[in-house]
Amino acid sequence: MREELVRDPGMQQERTTLAWRRTGLALLVGSLTIGRLTLDSLGPAVLAPTALTAAMALYVVLGTLRQRRLGQDHPQDPRFSVLSDGRLVAVVAAVIGALSVGELAAAVATLL
Repeated sequence: MREELVRDPGMQQERTTLAWRRTGLALLVGSLTIGRLTLDSLGPAVLAPTALTAAMALYVVLGTLRQRRLGQDHPQDPRFSVLSDGRLVAVVAAVIGALSVGELAAAVATLL
């Protein structure tokens, strides 16, 4: 006999929120690690960009926590999805771009 799969409508949103939270935490750790590694080649000038990217990554983590709370109250409403307005995606892209430019600057500085 074949069992029917029972689908919980709120689980997709829950998995998406958890994935974005992991992404935010990875960006936070990555920005702090890259800041620490480039401190030797670029000096104290790297502290402000590192703090900015860490704050943006923290925004992603806190945004997913907020969206999770709202999504639990309204599991079927797409307005309460993590990706509803695109801000988190834009912040993640900005952090990745900033980290890439920072690493490129550190590589050029070590070559010169």
